[in-house]
Amino acid sequence: MAKSAVGRNLLRANAVVSYTALIEAATTSTQTLFNLPAGAIVQDCFVDTVIPFADTETNITAVQVKVGVSGSTGAYTGNVNVFTGTATAGSRASDVPATSTKRVFSAAGDVIGTFSATGANFGSGSATALDAGVCQITVLYYVLSIAGA
Repeated sequence: MAKSAVGRNLLRANAVVSYTALIEAATTSTQTLFNLPAGAIVQDCFVDTVIPFADTETNITAVQVKVGVSGSTGAYTGNVNVFTGTATAGSRASDVPATSTKRVFSAAGDVIGTFSATGANFGSGSATALDAGVCQITVLYYVLSIAGA
């Protein structure tokens, strides 16, 4: 029996989000992280806390992020804590993405990070209330050939 390669190599997309991007006068902030091509199937997602998010002045007591797509904001991770404490590498929800979220992108689409704050708004609409914080979000994916894509 002959053997042949099926599919393509595992690919990686990542984005770095700084506290300075979270300026909304609200307790949620949606950030577009990157765009995946048509035929992409997400295999895994990691959230690395490079510098823990912190607030010393406005009563923000927690910051979490979940990663997904429009209409399913937690498709690839549940809420991951990125607030005070020590930096972490590879924080990941235990069983996400579930089989149901490993869907093929029929057209190119954005992967989004939905940040949520507890205790106060992220900012004024033009400036952030946070004092520090950086996280890196990484998605591992394959790309399948799609007719017409």
